[in-house]
Amino acid sequence: MPATNDINEFIKTLQIFAYPELEKKQVVASWGKTSNFAQVRWSDDDNEIRIRINKNVRTWHQAGITGLLSHELSHPAQSGSGLKEKRTDEDVITRGLGSYLAVERILAGKYEDHIVSRGKDRYLGYRTIRNLLTSQEIQNLDTLMSEMQLKPVQQTNLTIFSHDSALFEKGGKTMISINGNQFTLPDGLQNPDIKMVNQDGLVLVYADEILVGQYDEDEFH
Repeated sequence: MPATNDINEFIKTLQIFAYPELEKKQVVASWGKTSNFAQVRWSDDDNEIRIRINKNVRTWHQAGITGLLSHELSHPAQSGSGLKEKRTDEDVITRGLGSYLAVERILAGKYEDHIVSRGKDRYLGYRTIRNLLTSQEIQNLDTLMSEMQLKPVQQTNLTIFSHDSALFEKGGKTMISINGNQFTLPDGLQNPDIKMVNQDGLVLVYADEILVGQYDEDEFH
């Protein structure tokens, strides 16, 4: 990976070595303010993929940034809508990027699997990802963690922060998936700002200040 935190350089490297089906796509990544670690948006009839990374991720080690970007690229790289989180994580691992994904999950505070969508989906945690790696990948992961002086600590009472959101446009409609919950956005919103507001255990999802859905925070485990 590039020795830089230029996320577009990370993207180019990932396209060449791990996502050949996306090489002809124009992937535009930027730092910004989001209610997640990252937001990805793509369309079934457009050549552009947009990724917005939370500016707080700038402080992460490049291995963690690579893991996060890999997860975001694996959303549109899959056949179909690519909105399932478990399947997306498995796609990252299949491409040989599991050690980076494992580092990202430590930095994101996800040691165990994060169950979403009332048990129908999940983000894989560090422990599960590690168990799915080859012996060589585990060695690479341990080397990375040693260099970073990073230890996988199972955290309790962790402040919940939604991992990412995926927006998929098809047939003139835009679907948004957040923590396994899917909602349809109103027509006419172009690259909307997505915001989540916690209201007594209920997470309200807004797109450009328009309420588009809600889900129970109790789904976090």
